Amino acid sequence: WLKPFADISHEIETLAPSNFPAMMDSAMRQTAAVQSASIDLDRMEAADHAAKDVHRCPDPDSGSSTGSEGRCVNFAAEAGRRSSRTISSMSIGTRIRRKLNTFRTDLEHVTGQPGDVLRDENVAYGEAALTFQDVSFSVRMKDDTRRQILAPVSGHFEPGSLVALMGPSGCGKTTLLDILAGKKSAYEGLVHLNGRPRDKLFNRVTTYIPQDDIMPPHLTVAEVVIFYQSLKVNCPPTLSKANWKYFIEERLRLLGLYEVRDTKVGSETVRGISGGQRRRVSLACGLSSMAQIFFADEPTSGLSGTDAEACVRYMRLLAKKLGLTLVVAIHQPRPEVARLFDHLLLLTSNPGRVVYNGSMNDAAHVWAQVGHPVPEFANPTDHFLDLVTPATRSGKPDVFLENYHQKLKPLVDATVAKEIDHERKTTLELVQGQQHVMEGLGEMPPVRDSVYGVGFLRQLRLVFCRQLRISMRDPNGIRTELGVVVGQSVVIGVAYLDVGAKAAQFQVLYFFMLAMTVALVGMKAMPRLIDERLIIKKETDEALYSDWAYIISFSIINLLTGVLGNTIFLALVFWMSSCNWELFPTVMFWLTLLFMVMDSVYTMVAAIAKDTFNAVTLAMPFLTLFLLYNNFTVYKGIVPGSMEWLLRLSPVAYTIQAIVIAVAKMDPTFTIIVKQFNYVDEPSLAVGMLCGLWVIFRVAAVACFKTLNNIRR
Repeated sequence: WLKPFADISHEIETLAPSNFPAMMDSAMRQTAAVQSASIDLDRMEAADHAAKDVHRCPDPDSGSSTGSEGRCVNFAAEAGRRSSRTISSMSIGTRIRRKLNTFRTDLEHVTGQPGDVLRDENVAYGEAALTFQDVSFSVRMKDDTRRQILAPVSGHFEPGSLVALMGPSGCGKTTLLDILAGKKSAYEGLVHLNGRPRDKLFNRVTTYIPQDDIMPPHLTVAEVVIFYQSLKVNCPPTLSKANWKYFIEERLRLLGLYEVRDTKVGSETVRGISGGQRRRVSLACGLSSMAQIFFADEPTSGLSGTDAEACVRYMRLLAKKLGLTLVVAIHQPRPEVARLFDHLLLLTSNPGRVVYNGSMNDAAHVWAQVGHPVPEFANPTDHFLDLVTPATRSGKPDVFLENYHQKLKPLVDATVAKEIDHERKTTLELVQGQQHVMEGLGEMPPVRDSVYGVGFLRQLRLVFCRQLRISMRDPNGIRTELGVVVGQSVVIGVAYLDVGAKAAQFQVLYFFMLAMTVALVGMKAMPRLIDERLIIKKETDEALYSDWAYIISFSIINLLTGVLGNTIFLALVFWMSSCNWELFPTVMFWLTLLFMVMDSVYTMVAAIAKDTFNAVTLAMPFLTLFLLYNNFTVYKGIVPGSMEWLLRLSPVAYTIQAIVIAVAKMDPTFTIIVKQFNYVDEPSLAVGMLCGLWVIFRVAAVACFKTLNNIRR
């Protein structure tokens, strides 16, 4: 940093005091001493750990000399290895703290003026340029005509740009944002990343922050951010949990969320953080992904003026220091916030058309040239929007449209024509650049050429742990379900008290009631799955994890909960009914298979239905088929021959038949019931049909979950 002084030595000699060289030499010695002290402190603490290990060496005078010398050597070697690991761990922690300290310092210098924050080549990784040409969007009306929502728009955003998309309501700024983010498919025009069409890795280098804050309400602020970053960013295995936690906490501190890091996110029905804080959590999740291009839909909505300015200042810091591109749809920010943006793309409505596309600092000058200067003490963005909003008293959008097409559009088109096919780094190379930043903290795994940032097993582990945590914290989760099971067992047990000592026909009614109860108990999972679906759709749309990771996690937790509940239910009911305990494993086996099949049915219905009410309606045909044709109230002896095939499709029918035949082998009095209902001993067929139905409905559930009820933008 002294090099500039060498280049202007004459000015230094003129302006500096006579002892300036001595002052510089002293400052450099102090800086070196601080750095040396930091390193020595790390080494001293590491040596202390090593010394403690060496002191564990047996004392040769203690009388236990056999093998003591070898053990001393081993202890010394282990102490040396631990010392090396300690230095390495401390060095990583020191590097993380120093980098984050520079962020805090630079944040104080963010003013919105050119050159307020410079790109830091030690941590910068942003090299993604976004170019779009003649992008437009229209919708088909009922009379088969098309209504244009967004007229053709072109533009180019360089790395390190903080871009504001502004305009009156209905101008199409969110539509444009969605098209650029790859969230809409039915549009016209070109969108290129670094001079190439977007590919499957586009979601790896971009992130989308929606306007709605959709997050699991029972997780804390820190858990939500950690979950998002763990799936988006690969970290070195050598990075300790303490350093990782410190990294997350500092990010939360910069966004004003540190004090609520252990508070639940909450929702309309769950007590948690405020709406403004929830908005900042969404922003923290997006910014923690280490993406190179950020698309944010009104990230400051719901925030106070001070909080909005703090968030945009942090976004500008990331844009300038790391070279990131942030495209933000925002509505009339106050002057302190507006001046933080580099670029303004302003639209008018009916349809959405560009009236300005250029530097934010030059916008006021353009308005003055058109004859409408910004009044003194007025908010410039308010003035801009007042003049470009149609059908208002002060609106003059046609004047600014004409000015744009005559003076600004040719410059924009020339830039777009130059950059649209200007090939820079590929998307895979951009991902590698992201990972290169983390290599300073340890050895990194190879870059994955996949839409997902981490492997499927890690996705499954993280999603499963999160779902289990949510289930344990939800008041209507596992604990409540087990409590309901106990109450249900007592009610049914009292109704069939000592039925095991009664005649066979009474016991058959008892087994029929068990099967029907187990077949219906899985319906409780449908509302929970429907409530979680919007969160899962939003996260999978961001390529955070695969749909299979959630389906498998949800199914395992639901199955384990169901098996545990069924075990408690059957154990209590069997005890109260005085049935033969030798029947318990057989009854448990068939009822568990029945539960698995019906659970897959309810999962499929929940994936299809739009809401809980619709789910109950859609479930009725399956319940009618499976519960009516149950091989007890409706069986071969009374059903028409042309309808017997329905008994072959009912999992309840197979379950009741298998249980009654198993009981008949132990109790001969059940033989007459087997003959009366024409039951056939075919356990292999029953197991095959139940497992086959389970697979069919489970695959159908995944297919419906992936293709139906997607987020429409």
